[in-house]
Amino acid sequence: MGKIIIILAMMLVPYAASAQLGTKVVYGQTQTLNDLPVSGISVTSKKAKSTAVSDSLGNFMIVCNEKDRLSFKAKVFHSKKVKINSKTPERIDVKLNFVPTPKNVDLAIGYGYIKESDRTHAIQGRKIDYCKYNTVYDILKDNFTSLQVKSDGCVVMRGPGSFNSENCALYIVDSMKTDNIDYILPCQIEEISVLKDASSAIYGNNGANGVIIINLKKGPQQ
Repeated sequence: MGKIIIILAMMLVPYAASAQLGTKVVYGQTQTLNDLPVSGISVTSKKAKSTAVSDSLGNFMIVCNEKDRLSFKAKVFHSKKVKINSKTPERIDVKLNFVPTPKNVDLAIGYGYIKESDRTHAIQGRKIDYCKYNTVYDILKDNFTSLQVKSDGCVVMRGPGSFNSENCALYIVDSMKTDNIDYILPCQIEEISVLKDASSAIYGNNGANGVIIINLKKGPQQ
């Protein structure tokens, strides 16, 4: 009888060890600009070696160890790592930063984040003397004929169904969403890009009325 008990105990050891290691299912949403869903983000778990990709709504689900590390990667985004342990909730929302340079906009088009037809053009700080303008809105009106600047600071994209619309374009300043660009001085601007009808996963539904991307100079301005 004693031998049987010992044998059974030995057989249960691997199962006990496995239970201690544990696995868990983590699901959530990949987002950018604080709350906008983004698709096509690669998710991998370091220890469990499992992989997943966020869907068109930014949702993902992945199996990992109870103690693990998830990596979130995609072109034109800063990668991010999230530690997983027994206290990690089943749902996590992961915020990623899109790097809105002209080169990355080209890459975003190539990887399907933004359609070629959604982009207008970008103007570079080294080619345009922003300092000669009085306001940021003067820059937009003078260099982007596809825009209509309203008196309240709302910028509307010209085009079918949009010219008479009250829906304003989305402002992105140094990778952060903002509702107001009145405070920006022309000489502070390094670069401006305009995306037309950017209803892609990068900017979500908030970008459906167009996106105005402004990058400011780093360091003291003249």
